[in-house]
Amino acid sequence: KPLERCQLKNWKDYLEFEVAQGDAKRISVLFERCLIACALYEDFWLRYLRYLEEKVTDNTEIIRDVYERACTIHHKKKPSLHLHWAVYEEMQGNYDKAGEILTALEKVVPNLTQVIYRRINLARRSGDVTTAADLYEHYIDKAKNRVIANNMTIKYARFCWKILNDIDRAVSILKKALEKDKENPRLYLQMIDMALQRTPVDEGEVIGVIDMYLARENAELDQRVMFAQRKIEFLEDFGSSVKSVQKATDEFQKLLKQLQEKKKKSDDNKKPEEPNLKKTKLDQKDSSGPSYNPSQTSQPPASTGQYPAPNYNQSGGYSQPPAQGGYNQGYNQQQPYNQQYNQQYNQSDPNYNNYQNWGYSQTGYGNYNQGWGGYNYY
Repeated sequence: KPLERCQLKNWKDYLEFEVAQGDAKRISVLFERCLIACALYEDFWLRYLRYLEEKVTDNTEIIRDVYERACTIHHKKKPSLHLHWAVYEEMQGNYDKAGEILTALEKVVPNLTQVIYRRINLARRSGDVTTAADLYEHYIDKAKNRVIANNMTIKYARFCWKILNDIDRAVSILKKALEKDKENPRLYLQMIDMALQRTPVDEGEVIGVIDMYLARENAELDQRVMFAQRKIEFLEDFGSSVKSVQKATDEFQKLLKQLQEKKKKSDDNKKPEEPNLKKTKLDQKDSSGPSYNPSQTSQPPASTGQYPAPNYNQSGGYSQPPAQGGYNQGYNQQQPYNQQYNQQYNQSDPNYNNYQNWGYSQTGYGNYNQGWGGYNYY
């Protein structure tokens, strides 16, 4: 049955005291006694296992017995203990046993991304890349959450690219994913990254991927602006024709103008609400005052001078925040082709500074906690 907090504290203090004394026999006996009373608390099992694994002597059989009791009797649905057990068996070189542990855990607690990635990477580390590829395909087809599926697809493409050394297969995997999620910028960025790694760089392949995204009218406008900027940067560095750079610049300016107009329209729609609200409050204050006289309504009250008319920037200047560092500033200094590259575009995306290196934050992996403290289901 559950113990009181004071009882749990007493057990912890007692264990810490005996461990500090260093008598191995007394420590083992005390841990076994503790696990009878505190069997429902996985923290005590992990304490005992850490103690045994840190000892210099060979405790393999004892450790396996503790894992067996913890995972098959008392904590069948606690992923943390099972994941620790699988790691221990893999460290002993027992890949088959580690795979069995993860497979059994997946049956009890399905759709846990930590278990999925652990199974895949276990197969990869054991040298069975075929099984790893099969597991990727199985889980991608099975995934019901599009974000999870896309994350796995990108991992699978990288696996084919870096482990199997098959970049064409990796590109085909991403193209297949784009058929289901045509406006996902991360998939396009991954394809661009792979195209840039080819030697020599295929200009047509890179531009083809960028143009494919720019043609998606349903994609977010700010993302399209950033892709247009990347297109200029790529053509400046690798392009074979200055005409293509000029054309890309014109395309960028057109998209940027649309984005600025959209933001300005959004700001203008919000501003008129403020004076109406102030006017309403002012009227209520004047009409409810003790000195209110209807005969004096033809003259404005003296207090109205406290509420100056708001300035809506009638000059029409659209204020943009200063541009972040990187390609924009360098391009503005050069001012090529008799046209100044707009330096005032500032993207709120926190990954903006990484775009010159074609980096992109792989969102969605944040919940893959290597410490196994949190579990991400889909």
